[in-house]
Amino acid sequence: MAESVARLFEEFGDSHQFLNGMTAEQKQQLMTMSSVRTLANRQVIATLDAPADGIYFIVRGSIRLENIGENGDRFLSGDLLAGDVFGFLSVIDGQSPDHFASSHGESTTIFVPAGQFRNFIYSDIGLTRAMLEIVCRRLRMSLITLNRFAPGSLTTRVARCLLTYVDQRGFRSEKPGRTQIVINQYDIAAMLSVSRQSVHRVLKDLEASGILVIGYNAIDITDMQKLRALH
Repeated sequence: MAESVARLFEEFGDSHQFLNGMTAEQKQQLMTMSSVRTLANRQVIATLDAPADGIYFIVRGSIRLENIGENGDRFLSGDLLAGDVFGFLSVIDGQSPDHFASSHGESTTIFVPAGQFRNFIYSDIGLTRAMLEIVCRRLRMSLITLNRFAPGSLTTRVARCLLTYVDQRGFRSEKPGRTQIVINQYDIAAMLSVSRQSVHRVLKDLEASGILVIGYNAIDITDMQKLRALH
């Protein structure tokens, strides 16, 4: 049985608090133009050569964002989890996204076509203001991220990379006292524009110092205080 848009909006976590300021009439208007989209694992929803086709409210699952490094290989930029939204910037300015975007595992989303969403946002000054506030928050986060990747020793830069991922997407491991992030050495190397071997040496040193444990496509941070002291 198909899930209803109304029920999924009730389940949606709304990490940006975008829906909270809407009137009942505005929420109904948004639901009328929305549809449910279930995305298969690795299903592509955006590329670098065309504007996003609409807004995706992520109810379950996650959307993986990737970019292209100088060597032409894709690298992980981050994951948008349930409660987040993909497509705001591209839909508002009509430009292509800055990332490739695809579903990481099966995901359930609420989809709103680009043109209808733009008209909806610009129909009310309160909605326009809410959108501007979201864009400002994302810009601030981008500036924080750029600051963390400022020049420094490779150990410092790796620590900044891990902390950025923890602060944005970290979650508790099944093992007490640990924070696990799902990221591999190739992704870290691509983000920092260094070799995987260099990243591996730094991670092994941090592991020997008791700061983290290297796993398969994941890193368990065991001493967050020491890691933060490095950056």
